[in-house]
Amino acid sequence: MTYQAEILNSAIVVIGDFNPSIFSPDWLERNELIGEGDAVVAREGGSGRKLLVSHQVTNYETDWFTLQVLENQFSLTSRGVLSPAFKDLAVGIFQLVPHTPVKAVGLNFIAQFKFDTQDKQHQVGDVFAPKAIWDSLYPDEFAGLEELTIRIQKGSREQLPVSNDEKRITLQRSKNFKYGVGLSFNGHHDLTVSDESDLSPTERLAIVVDEEWENTWEDAVRVFDKLLSKAISG
Repeated sequence: MTYQAEILNSAIVVIGDFNPSIFSPDWLERNELIGEGDAVVAREGGSGRKLLVSHQVTNYETDWFTLQVLENQFSLTSRGVLSPAFKDLAVGIFQLVPHTPVKAVGLNFIAQFKFDTQDKQHQVGDVFAPKAIWDSLYPDEFAGLEELTIRIQKGSREQLPVSNDEKRITLQRSKNFKYGVGLSFNGHHDLTVSDESDLSPTERLAIVVDEEWENTWEDAVRVFDKLLSKAISG
């Protein structure tokens, strides 16, 4: 059985030094990264949306993305149906600011899965966080998985990691469904290590997002399905 997420979003998060006031809806529209309709939605707000553009923070939403820029973090989060247009927006933004100091980028996929019974929810939690040790510590109470994160790095346990790049897969109780689980996949890319090219870290960032975002999406979907299939089917 293939498990498909009821909700699937992506977030592209960059650590660096930013001038938040640059990243306004007007700037995106002038550079043809969003259309007039998206710019109007971002500027007008409404329906819970709030436009904020300042030297300390920029934050706004359209119907298909949320953008928040702090002085030390850039975060672009999808809304609604996920498509490669989301990745293209991030690539376009960073191609316009090639000299912005950046340190790392995380390509994130966040999924919510719904089950028809509580037993399936417990089954997943029990496979990845066995309860025997907790039952022995608290015999008159019960334990349940709240959140578990696994880090994946190249190399072996006996050696230092080959690089600072890594994957983090997190399993947690669903925040959206009564019976369900949330799974998130973070593909972390370190941009502080220089390579043989003459590209700036931000130029390399744009390439990483352009080339790796869809691969990370495919890997996340594969991992989510395998984890749930193995847990529930045994």
